[in-house]
Amino acid sequence: MTKDPLVSVIMAAYNGADLIGESIESVLGQTYENIELIVVDDCSSDGTADVVDRYVEQYPGKVVLARNSDRAGPCKRRNDALELARGELIAWLDQDDLWMPEKTARQVEVMRTQPDVGLVYSGYDAFDSDSGEVLPWRDRDSEAEGDVLIPLFYEGCFVASLTALFRRDVLTRRGLRLREVDFSFGDDYQLWLALSLDWRVVKIDEVLARYRRHSANESARLGAIDFHQLRINLLREFVAEFPEASRKLGPWRRRGLARNYLRSASFESSRSRARQVKAAAHAFALAPIYTLRSIF
Repeated sequence: MTKDPLVSVIMAAYNGADLIGESIESVLGQTYENIELIVVDDCSSDGTADVVDRYVEQYPGKVVLARNSDRAGPCKRRNDALELARGELIAWLDQDDLWMPEKTARQVEVMRTQPDVGLVYSGYDAFDSDSGEVLPWRDRDSEAEGDVLIPLFYEGCFVASLTALFRRDVLTRRGLRLREVDFSFGDDYQLWLALSLDWRVVKIDEVLARYRRHSANESARLGAIDFHQLRINLLREFVAEFPEASRKLGPWRRRGLARNYLRSASFESSRSRARQVKAAAHAFALAPIYTLRSIF
Protein backbone atom coordinates (compact mmCIF):
# COMPACT_ATOMS: atom_id res chain seq x y z
CA MET A 1 0.00 0.00 0.00
CA THR A 2 1.19 3.50 -0.77
CA LYS A 3 1.96 5.83 2.12
CA ASP A 4 -1.24 7.86 1.73
CA PRO A 5 -3.56 5.63 -0.32
CA LEU A 6 -6.44 7.19 -2.20
CA VAL A 7 -9.78 6.46 -0.53
CA SER A 8 -12.75 6.34 -2.89
CA VAL A 9 -16.13 6.96 -1.29
CA ILE A 10 -19.08 5.50 -3.21
CA MET A 11 -22.50 7.10 -2.83
CA ALA A 12 -25.76 6.20 -4.58
CA ALA A 13 -28.17 9.14 -4.62
CA TYR A 14 -31.89 9.46 -5.24
CA ASN A 15 -34.13 12.40 -4.31
CA GLY A 16 -31.92 13.44 -1.43
CA ALA A 17 -31.52 17.14 -2.18
CA ASP A 18 -32.39 18.17 1.37
CA LEU A 19 -29.77 15.97 3.05
CA ILE A 20 -27.02 15.06 0.61
CA GLY A 21 -25.12 18.31 1.09
CA GLU A 22 -24.55 17.54 4.77
CA SER A 23 -23.32 14.04 3.91
CA ILE A 24 -20.92 15.41 1.30
CA GLU A 25 -19.62 17.96 3.78
CA SER A 26 -18.86 15.17 6.25
CA VAL A 27 -16.68 13.51 3.58
CA LEU A 28 -14.92 16.73 2.62
CA GLY A 29 -14.40 17.50 6.32
CA GLN A 30 -12.29 14.37 6.91
CA THR A 31 -8.89 14.95 8.48
CA TYR A 32 -7.52 12.46 5.94
CA GLU A 33 -6.95 14.43 2.73
CA ASN A 34 -6.35 11.89 -0.07
CA ILE A 35 -10.00 11.13 -0.67
CA GLU A 36 -12.45 11.25 -3.58
CA LEU A 37 -16.24 11.07 -3.56
CA ILE A 38 -18.08 9.30 -6.40
CA VAL A 39 -21.80 10.14 -6.45
CA VAL A 40 -24.05 8.27 -8.88
CA ASP A 41 -27.48 9.84 -9.21
CA ASP A 42 -30.28 7.34 -9.84
CA CYS A 43 -32.52 9.56 -12.00
CA SER A 44 -33.59 11.87 -9.17
CA SER A 45 -36.68 13.99 -9.79
CA ASP A 46 -35.67 16.70 -7.31
CA GLY A 47 -32.54 18.85 -7.24
CA THR A 48 -30.15 16.19 -5.92
CA ALA A 49 -27.84 16.25 -8.94
CA ASP A 50 -27.76 20.05 -8.92
CA VAL A 51 -26.67 20.07 -5.26
CA VAL A 52 -23.87 17.63 -6.05
CA ASP A 53 -22.88 19.62 -9.13
CA ARG A 54 -22.07 22.63 -6.96
CA TYR A 55 -19.54 20.52 -5.07
CA VAL A 56 -18.14 19.17 -8.35
CA GLU A 57 -17.48 22.74 -9.46
CA GLN A 58 -15.97 23.72 -6.14
CA TYR A 59 -13.86 20.55 -5.73
CA PRO A 60 -12.96 19.38 -9.27
CA GLY A 61 -11.49 15.90 -9.28
CA LYS A 62 -12.34 15.38 -5.62
CA VAL A 63 -16.12 15.14 -6.11
CA VAL A 64 -17.39 13.27 -9.17
CA LEU A 65 -21.02 13.05 -10.32
CA ALA A 66 -22.50 10.52 -12.73
CA ARG A 67 -26.10 11.18 -13.81
CA ASN A 68 -28.51 8.53 -15.06
CA SER A 69 -31.72 8.76 -17.08
CA ASP A 70 -33.27 5.59 -15.65
CA ARG A 71 -34.06 4.34 -12.14
CA ALA A 72 -32.11 1.18 -11.34
CA GLY A 73 -31.80 1.18 -7.54
CA PRO A 74 -28.93 1.77 -5.12
CA CYS A 75 -27.30 -1.68 -5.51
CA LYS A 76 -26.78 -1.11 -9.24
CA ARG A 77 -25.66 2.49 -8.75
CA ARG A 78 -23.02 1.50 -6.19
CA ASN A 79 -21.54 -0.85 -8.76
CA ASP A 80 -21.55 2.07 -11.21
CA ALA A 81 -19.68 4.13 -8.63
CA LEU A 82 -17.12 1.35 -8.12
CA GLU A 83 -16.37 1.39 -11.84
CA LEU A 84 -15.44 5.08 -11.57
CA ALA A 85 -13.51 4.77 -8.30
CA ARG A 86 -9.70 4.98 -8.49
CA GLY A 87 -8.72 4.35 -4.88
CA GLU A 88 -6.79 1.51 -3.27
CA LEU A 89 -9.35 1.71 -0.46
CA ILE A 90 -13.14 1.93 -0.80
CA ALA A 91 -15.60 3.47 1.65
CA TRP A 92 -19.38 3.42 1.57
CA LEU A 93 -21.73 6.24 2.50
CA ASP A 94 -25.39 6.83 1.75
CA GLN A 95 -26.77 10.24 0.86
CA ASP A 96 -28.26 10.90 4.29
CA ASP A 97 -25.63 9.56 6.69
CA LEU A 98 -22.65 11.30 8.28
CA TRP A 99 -19.04 10.69 9.25
CA MET A 100 -17.03 12.00 12.14
CA PRO A 101 -13.97 13.97 10.93
CA GLU A 102 -11.35 11.42 12.04
CA LYS A 103 -13.10 8.28 10.67
CA THR A 104 -11.07 7.82 7.50
CA ALA A 105 -7.71 8.60 9.09
CA ARG A 106 -8.30 6.08 11.89
CA GLN A 107 -9.30 3.35 9.48
CA VAL A 108 -6.52 3.96 6.94
CA GLU A 109 -3.99 3.57 9.73
CA VAL A 110 -5.35 0.08 10.45
CA MET A 111 -5.02 -0.84 6.77
CA ARG A 112 -1.47 0.48 6.63
CA THR A 113 -0.27 -1.56 9.59
CA GLN A 114 -2.27 -4.78 9.14
CA PRO A 115 -2.00 -6.07 5.56
CA ASP A 116 -4.13 -9.16 6.26
CA VAL A 117 -7.13 -6.99 7.14
CA GLY A 118 -9.61 -6.62 4.30
CA LEU A 119 -12.21 -4.51 6.09
CA VAL A 120 -12.30 -2.22 9.08
CA TYR A 121 -15.55 -0.94 10.54
CA SER A 122 -16.53 1.16 13.52
CA GLY A 123 -19.29 1.94 15.94
CA TYR A 124 -22.01 4.43 15.05
CA ASP A 125 -24.93 6.33 16.49
CA ALA A 126 -28.43 6.28 15.02
CA PHE A 127 -30.33 9.55 15.33
CA ASP A 128 -33.74 10.93 14.49
CA SER A 129 -33.47 13.31 11.56
CA ASP A 130 -36.09 15.73 12.90
CA SER A 131 -35.22 15.89 16.59
CA GLY A 132 -31.57 14.86 16.56
CA GLU A 133 -32.33 12.38 19.36
CA VAL A 134 -29.99 9.38 19.57
CA LEU A 135 -31.93 6.16 18.99
CA PRO A 136 -31.33 2.59 20.24
CA TRP A 137 -30.48 0.89 16.95
CA ARG A 138 -26.99 -0.66 16.99
CA ASP A 139 -26.76 -4.28 18.17
CA ARG A 140 -23.33 -4.34 19.82
CA ASP A 141 -23.74 -7.92 21.07
CA SER A 142 -23.74 -9.31 17.53
CA GLU A 143 -20.53 -7.56 16.45
CA ALA A 144 -17.27 -9.47 15.96
CA GLU A 145 -13.81 -9.12 14.47
CA GLY A 146 -11.00 -11.32 13.22
CA ASP A 147 -12.39 -14.36 11.39
CA VAL A 148 -16.01 -13.24 11.06
CA LEU A 149 -17.49 -15.74 8.60
CA ILE A 150 -19.49 -17.67 11.21
CA PRO A 151 -20.70 -14.59 13.15
CA LEU A 152 -21.77 -12.91 9.90
CA PHE A 153 -23.63 -15.96 8.68
CA TYR A 154 -25.30 -16.69 12.00
CA GLU A 155 -25.84 -13.25 13.59
CA GLY A 156 -26.53 -11.26 10.42
CA CYS A 157 -25.04 -8.15 8.85
CA PHE A 158 -23.50 -6.45 11.89
CA VAL A 159 -21.09 -4.35 9.78
CA ALA A 160 -22.97 -1.11 9.11
CA SER A 161 -22.05 -0.07 5.58
CA LEU A 162 -21.63 3.61 6.52
CA THR A 163 -18.81 2.58 8.87
CA ALA A 164 -16.93 0.29 6.46
CA LEU A 165 -13.60 0.78 4.71
CA PHE A 166 -12.29 -2.10 2.58
CA ARG A 167 -9.47 -2.81 0.17
CA ARG A 168 -9.98 -2.80 -3.59
CA ASP A 169 -8.07 -6.12 -3.48
CA VAL A 170 -11.14 -7.61 -1.79
CA LEU A 171 -12.95 -7.19 -5.12
CA THR A 172 -10.14 -8.02 -7.50
CA ARG A 173 -8.94 -11.19 -5.74
CA ARG A 174 -12.16 -13.03 -6.54
CA GLY A 175 -13.52 -10.80 -9.31
CA LEU A 176 -16.38 -9.65 -7.10
CA ARG A 177 -19.15 -7.19 -7.90
CA LEU A 178 -21.80 -5.98 -5.52
CA ARG A 179 -24.98 -8.04 -5.50
CA GLU A 180 -27.82 -6.60 -7.63
CA VAL A 181 -30.43 -9.34 -7.12
CA ASP A 182 -32.65 -7.11 -4.96
CA PHE A 183 -33.34 -3.43 -5.58
CA SER A 184 -31.88 -2.18 -2.32
CA PHE A 185 -30.98 -5.15 -0.16
CA GLY A 186 -27.97 -7.33 0.48
CA ASP A 187 -25.15 -5.82 -1.58
CA ASP A 188 -23.16 -4.96 1.54
CA TYR A 189 -23.97 -8.21 3.39
CA GLN A 190 -22.98 -10.44 0.47
CA LEU A 191 -19.68 -8.58 0.09
CA TRP A 192 -18.81 -8.85 3.80
CA LEU A 193 -19.52 -12.59 3.67
CA ALA A 194 -17.37 -13.08 0.58
CA LEU A 195 -14.40 -11.10 1.89
CA SER A 196 -14.50 -12.99 5.19
CA LEU A 197 -13.40 -16.09 3.28
CA ASP A 198 -9.98 -14.50 2.66
CA TRP A 199 -9.46 -11.60 5.04
CA ARG A 200 -9.56 -10.60 8.68
CA VAL A 201 -11.92 -7.87 9.84
CA VAL A 202 -11.10 -5.23 12.47
CA LYS A 203 -13.56 -3.24 14.55
CA ILE A 204 -12.78 0.20 15.95
CA ASP A 205 -15.17 0.26 18.89
CA GLU A 206 -15.78 3.99 18.79
CA VAL A 207 -18.55 6.06 17.24
CA LEU A 208 -17.11 7.31 13.94
CA ALA A 209 -20.34 7.61 11.93
CA ARG A 210 -23.96 8.68 12.35
CA TYR A 211 -26.92 6.84 10.82
CA ARG A 212 -29.89 9.11 10.07
CA ARG A 213 -33.36 7.70 10.65
CA HIS A 214 -36.29 9.22 8.76
CA SER A 215 -39.48 8.14 7.01
CA ALA A 216 -37.78 7.69 3.61
CA ASN A 217 -35.15 5.21 4.83
CA GLU A 218 -34.97 2.06 2.70
CA SER A 219 -34.84 0.10 5.96
CA ALA A 220 -38.30 1.47 6.81
CA ARG A 221 -39.66 0.02 3.57
CA LEU A 222 -37.93 -3.32 4.12
CA GLY A 223 -39.25 -3.47 7.67
CA ALA A 224 -42.79 -3.76 6.28
CA ILE A 225 -42.00 -6.97 4.40
CA ASP A 226 -40.57 -10.32 5.43
CA PHE A 227 -36.96 -9.38 4.70
CA HIS A 228 -35.84 -12.49 6.58
CA GLN A 229 -36.76 -14.40 3.44
CA LEU A 230 -34.57 -12.04 1.43
CA ARG A 231 -31.72 -12.81 3.82
CA ILE A 232 -32.32 -16.57 3.51
CA ASN A 233 -32.14 -16.28 -0.29
CA LEU A 234 -28.88 -14.33 0.01
CA LEU A 235 -27.30 -16.87 2.37
CA ARG A 236 -28.25 -19.74 0.10
CA GLU A 237 -26.81 -17.86 -2.89
CA PHE A 238 -23.60 -17.26 -0.98
CA VAL A 239 -22.91 -20.91 -0.12
CA ALA A 240 -23.84 -21.93 -3.68
CA GLU A 241 -21.40 -19.42 -5.19
CA PHE A 242 -18.61 -20.18 -2.70
CA PRO A 243 -18.68 -23.94 -1.94
CA GLU A 244 -15.74 -23.64 0.47
CA ALA A 245 -18.00 -21.59 2.76
CA SER A 246 -20.02 -24.68 3.71
CA ARG A 247 -16.89 -26.46 4.90
CA LYS A 248 -15.73 -23.44 6.90
CA LEU A 249 -19.16 -22.89 8.42
CA GLY A 250 -19.70 -26.52 9.42
CA PRO A 251 -22.90 -26.90 11.52
CA TRP A 252 -23.32 -23.12 11.62
CA ARG A 253 -24.58 -23.16 8.02
CA ARG A 254 -27.72 -25.06 9.01
CA ARG A 255 -28.08 -23.16 12.28
CA GLY A 256 -27.76 -19.79 10.52
CA LEU A 257 -30.40 -20.67 7.96
CA ALA A 258 -32.66 -22.17 10.64
CA ARG A 259 -32.33 -19.03 12.73
CA ASN A 260 -33.55 -16.90 9.84
CA TYR A 261 -36.44 -19.22 9.13
CA LEU A 262 -37.45 -18.88 12.80
CA ARG A 263 -37.24 -15.10 12.47
CA SER A 264 -39.46 -15.34 9.40
CA ALA A 265 -41.93 -17.48 11.34
CA SER A 266 -42.03 -14.89 14.10
CA PHE A 267 -42.60 -12.11 11.57
CA GLU A 268 -45.45 -14.03 9.93
CA SER A 269 -47.12 -14.96 13.23
CA SER A 270 -49.56 -12.05 13.00
CA ARG A 271 -49.87 -12.11 9.20
CA SER A 272 -50.15 -15.61 7.81
CA ARG A 273 -50.49 -18.80 9.81
CA ALA A 274 -49.61 -20.88 6.74
CA ARG A 275 -46.38 -19.00 6.07
CA GLN A 276 -45.51 -19.10 9.77
CA VAL A 277 -45.85 -22.88 9.90
CA LYS A 278 -43.96 -23.30 6.63
CA ALA A 279 -41.02 -21.22 7.86
CA ALA A 280 -40.89 -23.09 11.19
CA ALA A 281 -40.96 -26.40 9.34
CA HIS A 282 -37.98 -25.32 7.22
CA ALA A 283 -36.08 -24.42 10.40
CA PHE A 284 -36.83 -27.81 11.97
CA ALA A 285 -35.77 -29.67 8.82
CA LEU A 286 -32.43 -27.87 8.78
CA ALA A 287 -31.54 -28.06 12.47
CA PRO A 288 -34.15 -29.90 14.60
CA ILE A 289 -32.37 -29.76 17.97
CA TYR A 290 -31.38 -26.11 17.51
CA THR A 291 -34.94 -25.25 16.48
CA LEU A 292 -36.54 -26.99 19.44
CA ARG A 293 -34.13 -25.32 21.86
CA SER A 294 -34.83 -21.93 20.29
CA ILE A 295 -38.59 -22.36 20.57
CA PHE A 296 -38.71 -23.88 24.04
